[in-house]
Amino acid sequence: MLPSAPIIVPGTPGGPNRTVTAVPTSQATVDPDDVKFLRDMMVHHQQAVQMTELARTRATNASVKSLAERIRVGQKPEINAMRVLLTERGQQPPDLSQSHHADHVGMPGMASPAQLADLEKASGAAFDKLFLELMIKHHEGAVAMGYTAVESGSDLRVNELAQEVNITQTKEILTMRKLQTQL
Repeated sequence: MLPSAPIIVPGTPGGPNRTVTAVPTSQATVDPDDVKFLRDMMVHHQQAVQMTELARTRATNASVKSLAERIRVGQKPEINAMRVLLTERGQQPPDLSQSHHADHVGMPGMASPAQLADLEKASGAAFDKLFLELMIKHHEGAVAMGYTAVESGSDLRVNELAQEVNITQTKEILTMRKLQTQL
């Protein structure tokens, strides 16, 4: 077996870099922080998908509908990628059909059951405004979770996924804030 060279992992803006050793996944020790991020982000993404599915029939603004569809289409494959990463590491993915949002209210950005009920009841312009408000908060929570994963995790593939979530959702937050000014 060849010795592996250290890999420098850039830190978050203003944060220190970390050095890790490239070890094949099958031999690597599974980092509990990486597992927590993957499991939590799967649940987090599932709630976003649920919210975007409501937008298909309740939103009236074409830009809100289009953005919601883009979020839905982007997050479904990420959920599957997280499931694969967990399975490859011998970890059990969460059962999203059994995931109760009340159990995850403490997770950053998650909408409460009452907020989801309000969103389900809303339609038209009221839906558009509430959807953007809740989804911005939801995305901000995902970005916070992503930064935590980058700082505390050690798996390079999980780190890359967390950084991708941060980039995508930060861009979507900017789009949603712009949409809010147009409603």
